[in-house]
Amino acid sequence: MREAEAARQHQGTVITANPRGPTLDTPRQGKQSAARRVLVEAVGWSRRRPFQIIAGAGALAWLLLRSGTKPSRFSYPCQQSALAAATAALGVPLVAAILAGRAGLLSFMRSGMGKLGGGFVALLLIAWFTAASLPDALPMIVLAPPQGYRPEVFHVPYARGVEPGRFGGVDDLVALLGASGFKLHRSAMLAPSSGPDGLIDPDDVVIVKINAQWAQRGGTNTDVLRGVIRAIVEHPDGFAGEVIVADNGQASGSVARLENNAEDTSQSPQDVAVDFAAEGWSVSARLWDSLRYSSVQEYGEGDMGDGYVLAGARDPQTSIIVSYPKFRSAGGAYVSYKYGIWDDLQQVYEADRLVVINIPVLKTHSIYAVTAAVKNHMGVITTGLSTDSHAGVGRGGLGSVLAEVRRPDLTILDCIWILARPGQGPASLYASASRRDELVAGVDPVALDVWAVKHILVPQIQVNGFTPPQYAAQDPDNPNGGFRMYLDRSMSEMLAGGITTTNDYSAVRVHRLVGDIDRDGDRDLIDYVDLPACLAGPDFAVDPTCSTFDGDGDGRIDLTDVAVLQNLFSGP
Repeated sequence: MREAEAARQHQGTVITANPRGPTLDTPRQGKQSAARRVLVEAVGWSRRRPFQIIAGAGALAWLLLRSGTKPSRFSYPCQQSALAAATAALGVPLVAAILAGRAGLLSFMRSGMGKLGGGFVALLLIAWFTAASLPDALPMIVLAPPQGYRPEVFHVPYARGVEPGRFGGVDDLVALLGASGFKLHRSAMLAPSSGPDGLIDPDDVVIVKINAQWAQRGGTNTDVLRGVIRAIVEHPDGFAGEVIVADNGQASGSVARLENNAEDTSQSPQDVAVDFAAEGWSVSARLWDSLRYSSVQEYGEGDMGDGYVLAGARDPQTSIIVSYPKFRSAGGAYVSYKYGIWDDLQQVYEADRLVVINIPVLKTHSIYAVTAAVKNHMGVITTGLSTDSHAGVGRGGLGSVLAEVRRPDLTILDCIWILARPGQGPASLYASASRRDELVAGVDPVALDVWAVKHILVPQIQVNGFTPPQYAAQDPDNPNGGFRMYLDRSMSEMLAGGITTTNDYSAVRVHRLVGDIDRDGDRDLIDYVDLPACLAGPDFAVDPTCSTFDGDGDGRIDLTDVAVLQNLFSGP
C-alpha cells in the first residue's frame, strides 16, 4: 500500500534529469488554455504587488507608532503580526534598516508633514482593503468533493497528560490508530502499533513538522512533540533512522524560545530534541527560516546546496510559485521535502525513506479565520523569493503545495490548548488559550480541519461567549466565510492534482479508543473490570479516569456506552 502511494506521488524521482519537470499537471492543463493561464498570472501580479507594498508600508508605520522606542513591545502579538506583514511585503533588510532608525522616523511621523503622509497611506490602505474584498479578476474554479469518499479521523477526546519521558495522549492515539488498522511502525512483527503495512521503517528519516513561529500557546505543544518522537523511536525492530523537528517561521521562527506551549512552559522544541539526542537517538531541531531566500536546484540537477526549490512557473489557478525545502540534515541525510532522501552514490531518490508527520495547533486566525492542518504548510514553503505564498492562501495556494509537493503521511492536530477567539491569532497568549486536552489525527488534512473546526473549535468559541454573527468567518457551515473559502479552494487544488479529499465533515468516519483500558488492541474481560465503577448515568459528567468508556463521546457514561462496548467486545 505504501509503495503504491509512493509510486503515484513520486513518479520519475529516480531519474537524474530535471526531477521537477513541468509544474502544470495534465488535468489542469486540459481545463485552461495557455492564453487564460497567462491572463491569470498577469492580472494577478498587477493587482497584488502594489497592494502588498502599500499594506506592508502601512503595517510598518503602525509598528513604528505603536512600539515607539521600546524594543520590548515588539514581542506583543499585534506587533509580531505587523512585523510579519511588513517583512513579507518589503523584505527583511529594508524593514530592519528602518526599525534601526525608528527614533528619527517617529519624530518626522509626528510632524505636520508626517501626519499628511500618514493620511495618504491610510487612504491607500482603505483602497487595498476594498480591492481585497472584490472578486478575483477571473473566477476561481472550485471542484466538488467526490461522492462516497469517507475519510478517517482518529479522535482522543480525553488526552492523558505528561508521563516520564512521554505523553499519555499520544500513546492512546498510537493505540487507537493501530486498533483501527493504521500501524505506526512497519515491521514483520504483528503488534498493536506495528505490521507489514506500517508507516515508519526502522531506518526512515522522519520530518516532524511543527509550528515554531509563535510563542506561548501559539506553537506546537512540546509535550505532544515529545510523545510523538517517543512513539517513533520505540520501533519494535529498533530505530536506526533520524527524526528532524522542523518549521519555517518566515523569519520569526524559533526552536529555543523561553515561553513555550507545554506543562513546563520553559520546555522548547530544541530541549526535546536535545533530550532524545542524549539518549542516543538521532534527533535534531531545524529551522528553515535561514533558507527562505536561498533558491536552489534539486540534487538530481547537481546542486547539493541547502535552500528552497521553486516551481518554474506560477500555479495557473492560485498564482503562487510552489516551493519546498531541500537540505542536509544533522545526521548527514540529503533531504528533498518533495522527492525523499537522495542517495549520492546511486544518484537516485529514495522516496519511501522520508516520512512527514504534521503537528499543527488548532487556532483562530485574524486573516484566514482558522489555522490548522492545511494552514500549517505556511511553514513548509517560503514567502520569500517573490512566491506570493501568504496572499495565495486565500486562493487555495496551500492546496497547490499539497498537490504538487507532498501531502503529510500523518497529521496530528494539537488540541491540548486551542485559541478560540474570532479576530485573534495565530499568536496565542497563555491567557487567551482554552484547554481542551484533545488530539485529532488523520491522513486527509482538509477533512481533519473541517471536522475539528465543527466539533472542537466552534463549540469552544461558543463556550468563550461568542455568538453566531461573531464567528461567521470560522463557521464550517458558511461557504462564504474566510475559513471555508480558502479550505474549499485548497481542496479543489488537491482534487485537481489527483489527491482525494473532502470538505464534508458529515462524511468523516470517526474512531475513538473505546473500552481498551490496557491499550493492548482488544476489548476483553480485563477491560471490563472497571466499567461498573464508571457507570454514572446520563446526568453526570464523565470522570477523566473513565473517559475510555465514553463510547458515544457525549461526556457521560450510561447504558448507551455499555451497548457500544458490547459491540466492540472481541476477547483476548
